[in-house]
Amino acid sequence: MLKVVAATAVMVWIAVAGTAQAYMCETLFATADQRLKEAEDTITAETDVRIKQKLAEAKGLLESAKIGHRQATERHTGAIGKYSHGDAVRQARWAETLATEVIFLSTGATR
Repeated sequence: MLKVVAATAVMVWIAVAGTAQAYMCETLFATADQRLKEAEDTITAETDVRIKQKLAEAKGLLESAKIGHRQATERHTGAIGKYSHGDAVRQARWAETLATEVIFLSTGATR
């Protein structure tokens, strides 16, 4: 009986965690947007061009993530919808990571 209860608890936890991840796109986009704005504020005329390129790459990734998410034809289900959603999440996280790197390279401040 204890095994059945434990197995049920694990399945419920997995289902809840999966649902939470499936609908966190807008939060990820907002977080990445905020980090990009912080990174833009660190850029000056004297900033190394490689740092500016990282910022441009981060902006492009986030825009691509938003477009891909909007174009998902099925609402986070089915083969195409799940792939589009997963790709958008990955790109948003990567854009935020690049923006964090820009902040570090520009100012030395860690996030």
